[in-house]
Amino acid sequence: MTAGKVVLLDGSNAGDSTLLPLRSLIVATLQAQGDQVDVFTLCEMRVAHCIGCFGCWLETPGICILPDAGRRLSEAVINSDLTVLLTPVCFGGYSSELKKAIDRWLPLVLPYFFQLHGELHHLPRYRHYPRLVGVGVQREANAEAAGIFRAIVGRNAINFHAESYAADVVNPCESPEALSERLRALLARRDPPCYGEAVKLLAPGPAVHPSGTLLPGARRALLIVGSPKVKSPSTSRVLGEYLLDRLRARDWDGETLTLKSSLLKEEGESELLGALDRASLIILAFPLYIDALPFLVTRALERIASHKRLAHEGREPQRLVVLCQNGFPEAQQNALALAVCRQFALTSGMIWSGGLAMGAGEALCSGEPLSARAGKGRPPAGHLMKPLDLTGAALAEGRPVPAEAQDLISKSPIPFAPFAFWRWLFVLVGSRHWQQRAAGFGVSKQRLRERPYQAE
Repeated sequence: MTAGKVVLLDGSNAGDSTLLPLRSLIVATLQAQGDQVDVFTLCEMRVAHCIGCFGCWLETPGICILPDAGRRLSEAVINSDLTVLLTPVCFGGYSSELKKAIDRWLPLVLPYFFQLHGELHHLPRYRHYPRLVGVGVQREANAEAAGIFRAIVGRNAINFHAESYAADVVNPCESPEALSERLRALLARRDPPCYGEAVKLLAPGPAVHPSGTLLPGARRALLIVGSPKVKSPSTSRVLGEYLLDRLRARDWDGETLTLKSSLLKEEGESELLGALDRASLIILAFPLYIDALPFLVTRALERIASHKRLAHEGREPQRLVVLCQNGFPEAQQNALALAVCRQFALTSGMIWSGGLAMGAGEALCSGEPLSARAGKGRPPAGHLMKPLDLTGAALAEGRPVPAEAQDLISKSPIPFAPFAFWRWLFVLVGSRHWQQRAAGFGVSKQRLRERPYQAE
């Protein structure tokens, strides 16, 4: 079946040419079907990372406020019939280069919500969205990481209203004939929607590892804040600092590092790796961006994994715990992000100590310290504090995140209210919130729905 207009996003990281033969094979396969193929080598383009400002919804509806090649990518994708995502599989997710581009797709949907498959998602901005095909590359087989990759493409397809999707993982060392056959089959395939149990099965279960006695020098925690926000307080930082304070209250030392664009330069990378080497427990706190980790977090994990392979032989393994929150009320929408983090821990020789996944983080916290919210008698503060208290006590004793803590933080934050009521209230208040904020920029309700990249 001919797709017509095809966009291929090459997610190779800078200096890595190993995907070029496979890319050429994909292009040749598509052109043999009569398709027009536009290839974007992302590492060669000037694309800034999303900073979570929501300007693309509120100030310039449908267009990112950053005037760079990210706009051209979004326009090309939304006007294609098929978008192919080519990337090395990094801990089950995309490469940082591809993730940076995909994070900039936020203007392609509306801020409003609707329910699909028992979950909330954003309403479409456009009438037509392309089919998605993900081609992941692994030189060493890892079935669990491959399953995570396929699921992330499937989740992107749901949230970006793709006409259909398919995803597979290949080894570039296979013969050109075998690869060509697999690509033709992949391009013709339609994978089933990825929701419900299919996602839950990939979520990491409760972490289990020997607790033992912590060494005297092992009571140092590093909080890595992965929120890319620069214009407003970070909910990820608030949650992480609260947990870090629970450890400090138990005679732990703590340090906080916020990932910034300086990570892309030598001095920023050195700062990150130096702080990492001083810690025995790593707390990674970040918001969900387009179904997975934000670009800066993905880039940081790539750098950390490389560093640990070279510099950490013979060292006592560090522990990793994750705090992930998203902009929907359902905590399970974080499942694949946690699965990626667990893969990173296993790949890097770290001890996976579990994670706390929560929904509606921004709505519940809004960057305000939890103790301040509790002092005002706001129920959501207590909803967040108790599971973090339980987690802090467990980590201080060398134990993983308790299952009870994850269960508590996944429930409705409104006392005695069923989750269905919380979801209904979230949609109602959320719609008003976005319209009121847009009005502050002089943007009407009608303008919020503009389609600037609509083809003639």
